[in-house]
Amino acid sequence: MDTLSLPACPMARAASLIGDEWIMLLLRELFQGPQKFDELQKKTGVSTNILSNRLNRMMEGGILSKQQYQERPPRYAYRLTKAGLALLPVVLELMRYAEEWMPSEQAPPLRLRHTTCGRITRAGQFCSECGEPVTLKTTRLERGEAGAVQADAS
Repeated sequence: MDTLSLPACPMARAASLIGDEWIMLLLRELFQGPQKFDELQKKTGVSTNILSNRLNRMMEGGILSKQQYQERPPRYAYRLTKAGLALLPVVLELMRYAEEWMPSEQAPPLRLRHTTCGRITRAGQFCSECGEPVTLKTTRLERGEAGAVQADAS
């Protein structure tokens, strides 16, 4: 990523990297652990050309790395980097915002389990059940009652 051509505004810089529906859905899946290309495509419903483009953008932006797990044909698993993992608070707050201000009648595809208390929590910086901070080490994303995840983004 050419840092010299990035805008001076921090919000504009962040939006240029993660301000895309598909990237947000990919982050949602990648916070569950490393994922293969086919898994990401199936879980998000994104077309393969858009998926390739977004994965490349995320790698160029330093929030994603890929590790080869098969030589012939070459196959890769995608994993969040330290910079990618640092996006958890952003993702949690966007989830919290949508739950509060953009409610849906459908059950969410994922739910958050705060492993410190063991309960399902609402998205946010603190557990809605015990009040303790929600971190990468104390949170697990689980498939919700909605089952398979599909997206309507383009």
